[in-house]
Amino acid sequence: MKSKPMQIIKIVFVFSLTVCLFSSSSYQFIDKNATDIINLKYNRLIDSAYFYSNNNDSLTLSFFLKAFAEEPPQNPYTLWDVSVIASRLNKKEMAFDFLKLSVEKGYSYYNHMQKNKSLVLLDSVLFNQCLQKVRLRDSLLNHISITLDSIFDLDQGIRNVFHEEVILKGKDKTSMEAKMILDSMRFIDSTNFITVKSLMHDHGFIGRSLRTAKSQQVMYLIFLHAPVEEIENNLEIFKNAVKSGELPSQQYPYFEDRILANRRGVQKYGTQCFLQSGEVVLVPLIDSLNVNKYRKEFGLETIEEYIKMLKSD
Repeated sequence: MKSKPMQIIKIVFVFSLTVCLFSSSSYQFIDKNATDIINLKYNRLIDSAYFYSNNNDSLTLSFFLKAFAEEPPQNPYTLWDVSVIASRLNKKEMAFDFLKLSVEKGYSYYNHMQKNKSLVLLDSVLFNQCLQKVRLRDSLLNHISITLDSIFDLDQGIRNVFHEEVILKGKDKTSMEAKMILDSMRFIDSTNFITVKSLMHDHGFIGRSLRTAKSQQVMYLIFLHAPVEEIENNLEIFKNAVKSGELPSQQYPYFEDRILANRRGVQKYGTQCFLQSGEVVLVPLIDSLNVNKYRKEFGLETIEEYIKMLKSD
């Protein structure tokens, strides 16, 4: 019953913009923790609800409601699941309250929704009203997914060229060939960013709701390449995208680290690195003793496992 996670695909990270331009910015993350983004008690209660979802609807619903008492729900797919559970328990008012909230928050799986029987039996008119709204959003997201698929191909295509023609062949990044590829990368990044920023302005941050593995990654990728000021200006949107389930929690630390690496030459979560004489080197850590604690809060592997993975690539 639990909604599927975003699909994972291999991504090449090469920034076309200069990454480490340090300044005396007052930007600070040092004393913050993940609690304003990740509510651990809420997540534990949600996990407990899904644990019982196949065999005990009453207990499942009680865990969901306890979680919502801790934090107002933002994830439309969780809200859909609760509406279905409530409908199976014949709690009509609760079921449709959660269904309407799910649709309001952006639930978009039309084909899955139209197969439901328990909500239809309670009120077919109300259900079909909600279903038609979902159909429209489903159509919109199919269209956006096609657009973002093409942006992903451009974004990763030029980075694959750089990786194969410059990095793997050991060429100097100041060579004429490298400069030509990087110039193309900058042009592609700037045009992609205009499109993606416009889509986010019109529809909010969209990731997990999109229909393909490639399109799900695009808003995250394009903003990660973007000028650091754009990341700073939209950080609250990214935080809310984690809460709504559109952005995987594991991806959010890359935004904070990108800002810190640019502004102060340090990082908190250990996501930022660069090549030096063919070796992978991490941007210095603010707190190396606690970096794995910070990473665990967002579901990331240990820093040791991450470095090993980077070197293997």
